[in-house]
Amino acid sequence: MLMIKTPIQQKALNLINCHLSVIRKQVASRRFDHNRVAEIEINEFIYEGKVVDRIMVVLRATGCAHYLSGNGCSMCAHYDGTTDRPVTKKEYLAQWDSVVSGKAVEEKYQKNFDINNYPIVCLYNLGSLFCPCEVPPKAVKEIFRSINTLTGIKKTIVESRAEYVTQEALKNIREVYSGVVEVGIGLESSNDEVRELCHHKNMPNLKVFENAVNLLHKYDFKALAYVNQKPIFLTEKEAVDDAVKTALYAYKIGADAVSIEPTSLQNHSLTDFLHNINAYRVPWLWSVREVVRGIYKNLPNKKKVDIRIGGYFEEEVLSGSQGVAPGADKNEIFPYETSGNCRHCNNRNIKAIKQFNKTLSLKVLDDQSECPYCYKIWETAMKVKDSRSIPIRIIDTLEVSAPNHGN
Repeated sequence: MLMIKTPIQQKALNLINCHLSVIRKQVASRRFDHNRVAEIEINEFIYEGKVVDRIMVVLRATGCAHYLSGNGCSMCAHYDGTTDRPVTKKEYLAQWDSVVSGKAVEEKYQKNFDINNYPIVCLYNLGSLFCPCEVPPKAVKEIFRSINTLTGIKKTIVESRAEYVTQEALKNIREVYSGVVEVGIGLESSNDEVRELCHHKNMPNLKVFENAVNLLHKYDFKALAYVNQKPIFLTEKEAVDDAVKTALYAYKIGADAVSIEPTSLQNHSLTDFLHNINAYRVPWLWSVREVVRGIYKNLPNKKKVDIRIGGYFEEEVLSGSQGVAPGADKNEIFPYETSGNCRHCNNRNIKAIKQFNKTLSLKVLDDQSECPYCYKIWETAMKVKDSRSIPIRIIDTLEVSAPNHGN
């Protein structure tokens, strides 16, 4: 965790830990079938200058080690979609085999399903694929051995916290697979205080991230940096500036791609709690555009970069929730609210962001005209300032509020 330098920082961190602990205890028992994946979806993605269909496979998994040991990140509640007991190697492989065979997709899609039709596969586990206590390394190795036989797959995208990017983890894959592998790492913010207090990331310093990027490149992996836009306790303008600065830092130290991840709302997260007491609003879509503009404007030598906006792709779900998680009326791994402006302009701005993800053209975002109903409200929000330090903001907010201890 953050190298605490002051009593005020320690008090703020203690309050965050206390609130998260209470919120996480509200998660009910999670009775999932360990042999069935959590989700399969197809979405459009740009690859080598062309728009292709990629398949996203979310394994039903053991869950994030950071969540289990330290209550996890403030905005994340993916744990709701994980299992009560550890998933075994045999069970992970059964899940993957069901994807390859097509048995995991809903019956109406099975006839025409062929995983080789998708040049990109995203293999997610609602945590870190490289963490041995989340996914057994032997399971990871066997899955990549299988991918090596699937000639239609040209690139695999996985996720891991930076500290689990080790030589052992990378060699484990390279022994059976020589193809393109991109590893998404949650950087969130290059500002230590923002990352450790607002995000509750538990990545004490940026050296951990930099070491991971260097090691990935040593073994010919690609590094993808996730940058969270608008964590709790930042103003709208501060959040835009922080996301821009963090993305530029990621490119500077060698990240091959950056994905801007506008904060969404999930049950059983600290972000959700603050939203429910009117102490947090998801980022405006106008702000998402502002982040992309800021990155493009400040790139050295206007170099071409791989930049994405997470969560905004044309998609089709082939296999979704089993419907037994807390909040069973919806897919337990989907947020219930994402970035937004107003009902008059949300759809066209979301469409433009999806188009940006397929073209990387800033013009499609710039072409969105000001909305007469909300643009000036957003401009006002961008002018809001807070002279208090981040620890004081946390203390002022959390000392007078407490999560409901019930289920």
